[in-house]
Amino acid sequence: MNSRLLHIFRNSPMGRENLMQSAYFCDNQFGLSLAVYIPVSTQFIMHFEAGSVAVDLDGSYTRYPATARAHADEALQGFKCSFGFHTPTEFATGNLPVMPTDWAMMACPRVLSDQSGRIGLGHVGPKVRSLVKHAPFPIFIPSMSFKPWKSVTIFFGGSALGAVAAKEGMAIARLAQVPFTIHTHLAGITREDCEGRLGEAGVLGQLRSKDAQWRVLDEGSFEENLYAVPHDSLVVVGAAGDKLMKELIFGSKLETIQATLPNPLVVVGPNCRTPWELLPGADS
Repeated sequence: MNSRLLHIFRNSPMGRENLMQSAYFCDNQFGLSLAVYIPVSTQFIMHFEAGSVAVDLDGSYTRYPATARAHADEALQGFKCSFGFHTPTEFATGNLPVMPTDWAMMACPRVLSDQSGRIGLGHVGPKVRSLVKHAPFPIFIPSMSFKPWKSVTIFFGGSALGAVAAKEGMAIARLAQVPFTIHTHLAGITREDCEGRLGEAGVLGQLRSKDAQWRVLDEGSFEENLYAVPHDSLVVVGAAGDKLMKELIFGSKLETIQATLPNPLVVVGPNCRTPWELLPGADS
């Protein structure tokens, strides 16, 4: 398995913040390196087993090419992770770059393509949704500005994909050597049901760790209870359903999470099959 995180670099102040977040993520994952792609055009394509995704970037991704690499180098100074610049070697019709798909993770801003005018909280771009739907790896969605995270918060509502997200989140916390919290909002499911699913996934025992907490909430609205998520926590969620991102493992919407929380997100999609346990150093 490729143990690199793919980051599409935008040569702007916000793009610098996003790149620093990807580097920080790699710093906390032993064996995970960073691959930085400076777009040569506003489009590229990725061919997944579940289907192809054509990604359309807005024009800000190709502005100021003369300074892009220097700015990326400068932003990465001080981080410990190894990194390199990805250069496309395969092209489709019309000289469209074809991006490899064997990454351990891919970083996406909250908005891509035709929704670029709505950058900020409250909207997940359609291309990000499509990538989550098709990719065999998790999608990392940075927050708007760089801030170190000191814990992992995992949203779990009892589904099978939720258990996969819990497994991913626990592995990330273990690699980063930070505590984790399972956040469960009971709605149409019991705590016993959730325990059964976590037991089937083989991760229930990890909740007995001194660095683990299970926050089970059965009062208040889902949005209101998001206040319990620490401001300096990495959030891990799972997304599934035909209307991707409209139905999540906890019965709410990703739009609600990201419209309420400024935290960086790791989203596990229905085709994700690259468990963090397989990364070099995961057992250390």
